[in-house]
Amino acid sequence: MDIFAELKRRNVFRVSIAYAVIAWVLAQVADLAFDNFGAPAWVSKSILFILILGFPLAVFFAWAFELTPEGVKKEKDVKRGESITADTGKKLNTLLIGVLVVAVGFLLFERIPGGESTPSDEIVVTDSSKLSIAVLPFENRSNRSEDEFFTEGIHDDLLTTMANIGSMKVISRTSVMEYKDTTKKIPEIAKELGVANILEGGIQRSGNQVRINVQLIDADTDEHLWAEIYDRQLTAENLFAIQSEVSQAIAGALHATLSPEESQRIKTVPTESLEAYESYLLGRQRWTTRTAESTAEAVELFLKAIDLDSEYAEAWAGLGDAYRHQVSYGGLSRSVQLPKAEKAINRALAIDKDLAEGHAALGGLMSQLGRGEEAVYHLERAIELNPSYSPAYNWMALTLRGGGQLEEANEMLDPLSAVLRANLGYNKIDFGQYAKGVEILKRLTETHPDSAFGYRGLTRSQMMQGRYDQAMPWALQAVLADPSDVGWRVQVAYLLVNLGDNASAAQWIESARELQPGNDEVLQSEMSLQLRMGIAESATAVATATELSSLAGTNSVDFATPMSVEVLARRNLAKLGPDAALEKFLETTDFLNDDDAYTFWHAHYAHIFVHLLRQTDSEEQAAAVLAQTIELLEDTHLLGRAGSEERLPAAYALAGRDEDALNSLRKLVDAGWRHNWWFVFDHHWSFEALRDNPEFQSLRMEIAADMAKQLENIRRMQRNGKLPTVPGMEPIKVPEETGVPPI
Repeated sequence: MDIFAELKRRNVFRVSIAYAVIAWVLAQVADLAFDNFGAPAWVSKSILFILILGFPLAVFFAWAFELTPEGVKKEKDVKRGESITADTGKKLNTLLIGVLVVAVGFLLFERIPGGESTPSDEIVVTDSSKLSIAVLPFENRSNRSEDEFFTEGIHDDLLTTMANIGSMKVISRTSVMEYKDTTKKIPEIAKELGVANILEGGIQRSGNQVRINVQLIDADTDEHLWAEIYDRQLTAENLFAIQSEVSQAIAGALHATLSPEESQRIKTVPTESLEAYESYLLGRQRWTTRTAESTAEAVELFLKAIDLDSEYAEAWAGLGDAYRHQVSYGGLSRSVQLPKAEKAINRALAIDKDLAEGHAALGGLMSQLGRGEEAVYHLERAIELNPSYSPAYNWMALTLRGGGQLEEANEMLDPLSAVLRANLGYNKIDFGQYAKGVEILKRLTETHPDSAFGYRGLTRSQMMQGRYDQAMPWALQAVLADPSDVGWRVQVAYLLVNLGDNASAAQWIESARELQPGNDEVLQSEMSLQLRMGIAESATAVATATELSSLAGTNSVDFATPMSVEVLARRNLAKLGPDAALEKFLETTDFLNDDDAYTFWHAHYAHIFVHLLRQTDSEEQAAAVLAQTIELLEDTHLLGRAGSEERLPAAYALAGRDEDALNSLRKLVDAGWRHNWWFVFDHHWSFEALRDNPEFQSLRMEIAADMAKQLENIRRMQRNGKLPTVPGMEPIKVPEETGVPPI
């Protein structure tokens, strides 16, 4: 008999087709079910293998056996006249039609928008907002605290890798870290972050193996779109490969456009040294803590990573950031740290010219150096390369704030980041929006009680409103939060100098000097204390002013920097003469070398420049500078680093407009201005002609009396246990006979 006819008679073809269709439907259903349950990939693969293995068995049984009314019998034992294969074939036809209907229905269901979609490439995305994703903090499943930095580092690097996909919106790390250990539901988190998709996962490290599991969730339905488990040998290459695979899988699942350049970028392996990578991850974690101690530790960890792999661009960029942050958080010398930072950052960009972290670091450095245009260029480039890299936005905001662009600066700040939220609060305060700034910063102290940022901002808010007694508890709390940072101790000393408690101020300055001998901020405090004690011409004051002169030519003017420039200018005028003093001033500040328009920064030093110009008989130029200064400051709010403060009355006084100067000072005093008030009334060059004016002296007495009352209030708070106590520091010793500080 013809073999084809026999296969047909025995229903082998029908069984084969029916089996194939049924197996396909079962495979699709299993795939969808296992993904929703988050089952590992090997389960689906095992089911598929069993179904494939069953196909030849089904064909064999269709050939060798026959279904009869008495049950299943071997085909050779069934007589032809009794065979019912024709009836069985009709039943198989009916079954096949039914299964095909189910298969077609499944395919249509899978492709209809809004239906329960299977993962990966079959998802139809018609709205660009669907290409937004937040990667929640990964769970450390090793149950070892020492692996926490590893888990956070992998999470951070995955964010960076995904950010290379330009068509996707990836929420920054600082925002998503707020949801670490959260009890909020996925839809709620997605709504707060403004995303359509959430990626969550966990990492388990055991010996030389690592397991990373991730699942992509549709925020609207709270359903899994895609899931995978990666079991790999623990190597740097494997870790970067997993990050690349996850990024590509998500791009495919969401139908995100991935250019060849982006595809190549996310496959980059920054280092092949696992030890270097782990050192870098730990260094980055320590750097983000932002304390003097943690920043110093970060430097050592980045150096270790570089020692293990000298071509590790990210480690070089991290080193540059750590070096320059040691100025702000470690109190180290700008003149030493910033050149080291620039060298490290340039090395990073020499290795990888398109490294977002490198451009961001260089932009931050340029901002510190007062080179605003260069800072903006590199920060914009960093944001272009990695739109989710939050430090770039933070440093852009600081740069814009330095240029007086408050609204633009605020738009750059991520309200869910501790550091960025602090800067947002500082911005509000510096531009006179106290209530909003205080609200932001108090919330920050609640969510991050161990961070000094919130306490520092609240200290600044009270200081700017002239409430130094209310500022003191916050200042001491900042010291407790980060006792190794001299900046917080110097801030306490600054309050005490302005309050008139020189003995206590000296104690705090000494404690800061013990931590960081030769620190710039400590030098500024020492000079302020010397001047406050009436020793304006002391060797210490002059030497300190000379040492600080290199700091003046930046837009990051600290409270004592213009003071040090004036002290140095006075000394040079007396020792070297007018022409040499003017030349030294211009060398220090680059006052005439700025090609930009006359800015707020110039107003900090305008009174010194005008005084020196007049000593060299350059009255016309002096008058022009004064006119520019007055025009600029008359349109500026009163208080804060971005306010006119004493600069406007100083300009009026130098212009011979005594009545305007006194009226302006009166407005300042009534508004709460107390910032270095004693220097303005006792030393400031601009007010020499008003020094004996009764109204001028009355204003001085009014502030001095207010400071005496505030000093007594601090003593009362201390006595009642309402003032934080800093270990190792003596209580603030306010004399019983404080009275009004002498004129």
